[in-house]
Amino acid sequence: MKKCLTIIISVFFGFILGLFLPKIPSWFSTTDAICPDGVQPDKNGCCPGEVYTDMYDLGFNCCPEGGEGDCFPPLR
Repeated sequence: MKKCLTIIISVFFGFILGLFLPKIPSWFSTTDAICPDGVQPDKNGCCPGEVYTDMYDLGFNCCPEGGEGDCFPPLR
């Protein structure tokens, strides 16, 4: 009975923690967004070789210089 109660309590606390864990503020994170080559993104969140581009309905994205390739949301 004691083991069963321990398992039920553990599952309950795990469920409660799962509800609140996504709501932890981003400043709590110890890792910053880093570009694939290891440098920090610019003030707009784009990596070197990318241009901060207004894609109208899709919002602002970082697109490769020259327009060849896929665009991605800025790193934050």
